[in-house]
Amino acid sequence: MQQYDLFIAGGGVGGSVAAKFAARGGLKTLLVEKCKTPRGKPCSGIQFGYLEKIIGEKIPRDRLCRHQIRLIRMCFHDGTSFYGTFPMLNYMRKTFDHWLNQVAQDNGAEFRDECEFLDFEEDGEGVTVTVRQRGGGPQKLRARYAIDATGLDSQPMRRKLRPGDFSGNASTGGGINYYIEGRARLLPFALYQFWNLEYSDAMFAWIYNKTLDDGKDYWVAGTAALSGDVRARQDAFYGYVRDRFGLKGDIVEKEEYFISMDMKSKDRVWLGQGRVLMVGDSAGLMDGVRGVGQDAAALSGRFAAQAVLQADRAGTRALDEYSRLAAMITEQTRRNQEREIDQFKSNDELKAYIKGNLVSTGVKMAAQSVLNRFRPPERIRLLPP
Repeated sequence: MQQYDLFIAGGGVGGSVAAKFAARGGLKTLLVEKCKTPRGKPCSGIQFGYLEKIIGEKIPRDRLCRHQIRLIRMCFHDGTSFYGTFPMLNYMRKTFDHWLNQVAQDNGAEFRDECEFLDFEEDGEGVTVTVRQRGGGPQKLRARYAIDATGLDSQPMRRKLRPGDFSGNASTGGGINYYIEGRARLLPFALYQFWNLEYSDAMFAWIYNKTLDDGKDYWVAGTAALSGDVRARQDAFYGYVRDRFGLKGDIVEKEEYFISMDMKSKDRVWLGQGRVLMVGDSAGLMDGVRGVGQDAAALSGRFAAQAVLQADRAGTRALDEYSRLAAMITEQTRRNQEREIDQFKSNDELKAYIKGNLVSTGVKMAAQSVLNRFRPPERIRLLPP
């Protein structure tokens, strides 16, 4: 069997960042991705600028969309809206994740795409992992630690260790994006958020501008939901933005994902067991209140790698080190679970809550943004705070 210090399943943000820092720290690291890369990913691809500090890299301009976000417009059910100026990174996950895969390799990690994770067994001294390269048969590998960074649509290690966290084949939520080639009365550098329970009970529905592989710019309109028919919500939302903003054009691409994890469980945030660590969405660190999750994925990936390195130096348990390092982001996610918007019974109640907290949230955002410039990556405060 091939021997590794760290095995990572999932070549997205969390897995790639974990692989980079683990390999740079001297760990023999294997990162596997089940799809052929570059591969698509149904995700917003919007993040705060501090993501570059977390991953320790300046994102190349050719990995970003042509229009970066400079303005946020919050729209409500009664036609009113609020504006805010706030710069954010805007990229397609396909090109961004592919670059992160290369960053991990440049730092010494071994990377295999089209390599499916099949199973694992932990014995206290390490983890025996079974994978299958496309076109080949099952292969067993040995690692001292394993990380599940496969995101919402897989989580094979968590499913085996905690099957009760999932609803079988039933969906507990999901999201949909439509990519539209056409014109609209919209600003290409703005993120439009639609806080309307008819369109989303998970966070907000959205529309903004994206650059696809062909180099052209498209409008992407989408929503996410934790109850009801997410496709019906998306159709209603898409009809609304066509009428409201004169959106005209063809839908050239659709992407969607579905969730089977129990999103309402008080134990949703879970960092792992024994020598198996969870990062990003696999750890339950998706946050509907903040509306973003790639920063938590990247930071938890960095923490997981640091935890293994620190455990080796100090002779401690990696999971204990990881729990300590990730305490701030896990506490923030758990706290926000109690503030998700499905607690509101009407759009009027939702708007009143958001409006009542708008000024204080804006002040906190501005203050934490300034402080984040001076904080080390491990002490970054995820926004909105």
